[in-house]
Amino acid sequence: MGHVGNAKTYRDPVHDTIDWKQEGAAGAVVCALVDTPELQRLRFVRQLGMASLVFHGAEHSRFTHSLGVAHVARRMAHRLWPQQDELDRLSIVCAALLHDVGHAPFSHVMERVFSFHHESYSRAIVESPETGVHALLSRVDPSLPGRVSALIAGEGPRAHAAVISSQVDADRFDYLMRDAYMTGVQVGRYDLERVLLLLHADEDGLLVDLRAWEAVEGYLLARYHMYRLVYFHRTVRAFETLLERLFARARHLLLEQGDARIGLVGGALGALMRGEAVDVRAWSRLGEYRAWALIDDWREHPDRVLSELASGLLDRRPLVWRERAVETPEAAAREDALAERVLSELTPQERFLFAVDEARHSPYTPYVARSTAGAGGGVRLIDGTGRITLIEHKSPVVRALGDVALRLRRWFVHPMILDKVRRVAGDQW
Repeated sequence: MGHVGNAKTYRDPVHDTIDWKQEGAAGAVVCALVDTPELQRLRFVRQLGMASLVFHGAEHSRFTHSLGVAHVARRMAHRLWPQQDELDRLSIVCAALLHDVGHAPFSHVMERVFSFHHESYSRAIVESPETGVHALLSRVDPSLPGRVSALIAGEGPRAHAAVISSQVDADRFDYLMRDAYMTGVQVGRYDLERVLLLLHADEDGLLVDLRAWEAVEGYLLARYHMYRLVYFHRTVRAFETLLERLFARARHLLLEQGDARIGLVGGALGALMRGEAVDVRAWSRLGEYRAWALIDDWREHPDRVLSELASGLLDRRPLVWRERAVETPEAAAREDALAERVLSELTPQERFLFAVDEARHSPYTPYVARSTAGAGGGVRLIDGTGRITLIEHKSPVVRALGDVALRLRRWFVHPMILDKVRRVAGDQW
């Protein structure tokens, strides 16, 4: 393994000391990757999108999260495979570090706006000879970019891929702890040390010692509460919907009306707005500062819808919301019909000021034998005799979580059209 620089020690608010010096040459590779332009860009991509407008401490970035995921993945690999081949371990740690390198500004919000998946850009950045990430990985070992890209895609050895993506992966372990810490939501905390201490692996993926089932239960409950209290918080979703509506209006003005005042000439954001392919070099320069500068310009745009939406974000004025009943198929069908009636009464401009938002999440997906290494793989427990059981069979709480599917539908309405929407909806408002 060639010399690529020196290993470093990082101070982290969640994990305290992250010391890569003890990893020798592999630690130096990780630290060199941290300093590539593609990883440094993640300093300008917030981890929780618009959540900082509700939880004022949630200013952390995808960069800090990525360092945390690499640290947890390193600990998992040492626990599971203490005699592991150095290149295999480095592949796992690098995949953990780079799994989010393709994220766009505002995290998952922009994926919903422009219909793409950040994983495809993460893999492209790893695989493209034009990036600093690829150049560094190739210099260490020509096979390393392919190994890392495969693990990000959930391919390769099942247990290795499960460290990157599963129901007990390094990504979830870090973001739950980090997001709970930064938002101040105490019920998002859980006993990571107990889970890591009693972690196991086999050819089907990861398992946890039966003695840690309470810790796993606590982890899954923490995840449930974080979705309820943070990720699906009504005001967070209100601002995310406001951002979606803003970019939808800007895109309409640009493409349908040829409005040059939108200000998108080049770069990845302009290409996304025009529906064009984005090359990895342009993507690697895409930060939230560019998006916020445009939003600030749009505040003064003569199009009232665009300027009102931009001002709402910058001045923290969320959309008005109403929770909608979708507990049964019949209720959901009535809601769909009512929303269609409201939309039919709105002018083309006003439709950018109204949205039906539906947030869905399954807190726990029961295990299916030989499933993929991804989120559907469940959590298996193993006892001292080697007998394997499922967490939902041991924990009534997890069994209940397996039957719960969070489905929150809300209407979000701009105050400009609130009276009209109320009038059309009538007593169903």
